[in-house]
Amino acid sequence: MLAAGVLLVADWLAVFGCVAACWSARNGPVLRLFPTLGPLSPFPTYFRSLYGLAPWLFAFAAARLYTQRALFWEETRAVLRACTFAAVFAVALSFAEHTADTLSRLVIAGIWLATLIVVPLARYYTKRLLLHAGVWGKRVLIVGGGETAVQVYERIRTNPVLGYEPVAFVDDDPERRGREQHGLPVCGPLSAIPELTQRFAVKDVVIAMPQLPREQLLHLVSVCEGHIESIRVVPDMFGLASAGVEAEDLDGVLLLHMRWNLAKPWNLALKRAFDLLAATVTTLLLAPVLALVALAIRLDSPGPVFFLQNRLGRGRRSFQCIKFRTMYLDAEERLRAYVANHPESQAEWEQFAKLKTFDPRVTRVGWLLRRVSLDELPQLMNVLRGQMSLVGPRPYLPSETARMGDSVDTILKAPPGITGLWQVSGRNQLTFAQRLRLDEYYARNWSLWMDVVVLAKTIGAVLRRDGAY
Repeated sequence: MLAAGVLLVADWLAVFGCVAACWSARNGPVLRLFPTLGPLSPFPTYFRSLYGLAPWLFAFAAARLYTQRALFWEETRAVLRACTFAAVFAVALSFAEHTADTLSRLVIAGIWLATLIVVPLARYYTKRLLLHAGVWGKRVLIVGGGETAVQVYERIRTNPVLGYEPVAFVDDDPERRGREQHGLPVCGPLSAIPELTQRFAVKDVVIAMPQLPREQLLHLVSVCEGHIESIRVVPDMFGLASAGVEAEDLDGVLLLHMRWNLAKPWNLALKRAFDLLAATVTTLLLAPVLALVALAIRLDSPGPVFFLQNRLGRGRRSFQCIKFRTMYLDAEERLRAYVANHPESQAEWEQFAKLKTFDPRVTRVGWLLRRVSLDELPQLMNVLRGQMSLVGPRPYLPSETARMGDSVDTILKAPPGITGLWQVSGRNQLTFAQRLRLDEYYARNWSLWMDVVVLAKTIGAVLRRDGAY
């Protein structure tokens, strides 16, 4: 309750700051530029006309921002919806009460845009402060000690703002019990969960044993009930859709509703429209940079500016993927000679299909382009042609279909992208199999919001040079 109250105050202050800033801008610089607009009513009157910002707080509460914990980008999406609802409500007030002179719609639009950035950041840093104060943390038992349990632990640790604090694993396996795993004790047996919840003072349990038979799962849930406040179960559906999955009650039968978004023509049209708009604007803005890079490549080494390579597109359609040339013309001969003289590089090539430590094929300018991820910018032309998307699975080589195995049909249902989940989840640190899993996830869980998040994360990854080599 204390954490929710602090978050509510932080939200109110964030929105108040946005309202004050937009009112000041409209009554100051904007009014001086456009005097015919006329001054706004005094700020206290303006503030009262917005009911003390109550519409925003009600919208945040309706979005369950005070009762649920979510990842940063998922919470940002909820904030976007809530702020949009509150802004529309404020515009409706200006019409219903004939207060257009009091509630400037230009100011409301500014408030809406500002809150989309300010509120998520204010909530993020408020949670960080609450964590340091020991208020936001929530102790959790992870039931299971296998791979799934470890994955749950790692996801929790890489998202500390969720506030979950794993304190122990619980498992029936006698070989695991009594040992430590990732610095946490492995306790057991499962029947001791009531005692363990008291010993570790936990109110939340995550059951991460997807292969557990139904009867044992039901028994395990019944053992947990009455001793804790919340039980979360990791289902046996790894690799299937998970984003936006909805639970439905069919007269006592639990259904998991999974949508294949890219199967809908209007979703493909929406993705295409977004790609065209963003790619056109980006190409125009970066035209001088593209020209300078092309000149540098021509001066650095003999050969063409662009490198064209056959890649697999949506529906297995082949296309010519365009990149800036970053390798020498005799790249394959250089690679074979290097691998022959450095046998240890053979394993690296087989695992990653790349040489990360040193690649003899790469030119001096090519090395720099790869470091700052400029070599892939010409793929904007592939996007404009409709062969690629800004965000999507990695554009695979036709020769890689055998290595892709059963994943190939799923992945190639989506258009390949200049960037993707693989780009913001480790880039060249990922193995080929890990890239496949991420690309499958993207193809099954696509949403326009996911594309926006990946693009935002890509900018951060490029600036930090994560995984660049």
